[in-house]
Amino acid sequence: MESVAIKLEGPIGQFVERQANKRQVSPQEAVIELVSLGFEAFLQQWYDRYHRGEISFGRLAQELGMTTWELSHLLEERGWAVHNLPS
Repeated sequence: MESVAIKLEGPIGQFVERQANKRQVSPQEAVIELVSLGFEAFLQQWYDRYHRGEISFGRLAQELGMTTWELSHLLEERGWAVHNLPS
């Protein structure tokens, strides 16, 4: 697991603080949730491009910073097709 120290200011910092209070979690846990949501949105967007044939499987893995083997497992965990062949 990667550890990162960041300083959140302005609207983003206020948003994280509100989310942490609302969910009754620490600001760190709120940031982890928000980063996870961002990752899922990013994954969905790039997976859709792959599924439409706009990018290759290797490019999708590259954009996510993982090997094609790791990507295969990630997609299988979500029940998503690993290939983009027509049904």
